Amino acid sequence: MWQNLIKQILVVVLMTPLLTGCWDRLEIEDRAVVLAIGIDEAKPGDEKETSNATHLLNQESSNKGLIRVTVQIAVPGRIPLGTGGDTGGPADQKPVWVLTSVGNTIEDGLMNLQQQLADRLFYGHLRVIVLSETVAKKGIQNENDFFRRQPQVRRTVWMVVSKGAAADIMNATPQLERVPSLYLLATLEHAREMGKLPNIFLGVFFSASSAKGQEGTVPYLELKKESNIELAGMAYFKNDKMVGTTTALQIGHYMAIKQLNPGGYSILQEMPNSHTNVIFKTTHRKSKITTTIKNGKVFATIRCQVEGDLTEKSDEKVLVTKNNLIQLEEKIKKDAEKGFVKFIQQTQEDGSDIFGFGEFVRATQPAYWNKEIKTKEKWESKYREMNVDVSMHVKIRRIGTKTK
Repeated sequence: MWQNLIKQILVVVLMTPLLTGCWDRLEIEDRAVVLAIGIDEAKPGDEKETSNATHLLNQESSNKGLIRVTVQIAVPGRIPLGTGGDTGGPADQKPVWVLTSVGNTIEDGLMNLQQQLADRLFYGHLRVIVLSETVAKKGIQNENDFFRRQPQVRRTVWMVVSKGAAADIMNATPQLERVPSLYLLATLEHAREMGKLPNIFLGVFFSASSAKGQEGTVPYLELKKESNIELAGMAYFKNDKMVGTTTALQIGHYMAIKQLNPGGYSILQEMPNSHTNVIFKTTHRKSKITTTIKNGKVFATIRCQVEGDLTEKSDEKVLVTKNNLIQLEEKIKKDAEKGFVKFIQQTQEDGSDIFGFGEFVRATQPAYWNKEIKTKEKWESKYREMNVDVSMHVKIRRIGTKTK
């Protein structure tokens, strides 16, 4: 009898923790949901805006290293729902609230911002982080550390560099989307789907930056006059500092070298033996990278195959024949090889191996790496001296329904 009583007591004791309910619940209305964060360099005089929330008594704040943090906070009940975008409120009410604060670090800036809000800042729905070019060039070690340690920030967040002020993008009002951060997110996601941008979200950037033989890249954006956002290229880093940018077409070069598909970039070429311009659009890429060591120097060989379609010609009377197609493929091949080599040399001058050649050396030549390289800093100097040979093969698969 006493054994059954003990069993019943144990069951009750074990079930008690399961009946406690949501003791730590936090209603969504009590959260300040951050959708986007912009980080700029503070201007002279901005130190007056700093709060004493994180500063000791009588501690003066210096303008050296101050940053301005701008956030987009979702307003409950105003985010468009469904296909009609009905929010249930007046149409002139903005779905996001843009706030800004100043701090010595990003944590300091956000804590100062928290002093202005009744609700707790929540980063679980953060989608985009915008860094101004000035901040990126000075170094983002503090920002990287904060977002790595913040458990609410997902690794699928997009981090981008803005050609101008990040606050301008935070305050942009695009016509195609009522929520600015969602429009910016759609710009990046659709570019990735169309083959115009590699999948370089925050987690990929962290992984590349942490590798000994590779550096990280992020999208490089420019805000236009009508609040539309142009994908101007990629910003690439050396350790935690931005050291250069690419053009939009060089994104295609990067994706070809890295064998990233689908192909989405088109080039304008002149048909051989004529004054007719044609458009060649890349549809598929294949690439093979090999590295060898000769006399203590690193040699890299890139074999790249690009397939695409002839989508347009400026003169309908000019015939597209097998002979001039072969000549056109050869012309595209030579121009592409020159463009690839020029792009790689540009990153070598900046000491930023965004292609991961160092990781190929580390994987295939471990004895050489462990003896001669060992560190990320040593590979940066070796990368500047590395010889690269690029060999292209271009194939035009389709020329449309008409040849004349």
